[in-house]
Amino acid sequence: MKRWVLFVAGLSVLFVLGSCHKNENKDTTKPFIVVLGSNPVYSELDSVYTDAGANAYDVQENGDTLNISDKLKITNDVNIHVAGTYKVYYNVSDAAGNKAEEKTRKVIVEIF
Repeated sequence: MKRWVLFVAGLSVLFVLGSCHKNENKDTTKPFIVVLGSNPVYSELDSVYTDAGANAYDVQENGDTLNISDKLKITNDVNIHVAGTYKVYYNVSDAAGNKAEEKTRKVIVEIF
């Protein structure tokens, strides 16, 4: 009987410790994106367009900010051969799966 009580008590302690650990350190902070350069950008028709890019950051539990720009997903639909207004989209998620607010840059292709 004594062994059974110790076994149940041990399982209870493991369950409580396991439950506490699961709730600790849950990252719910969204990363953020900083678009570099001008917005909007004007580009001459049939000229090369090079986007200035963006940086992405994730605030850590200890308050430090981690540069996660290498995880940025950039969608660029600019067609330099057709006058019009285009957008470049910047998206990123952190290691915990939190998604940043999408940022965009407007690119206006026109005849100068």
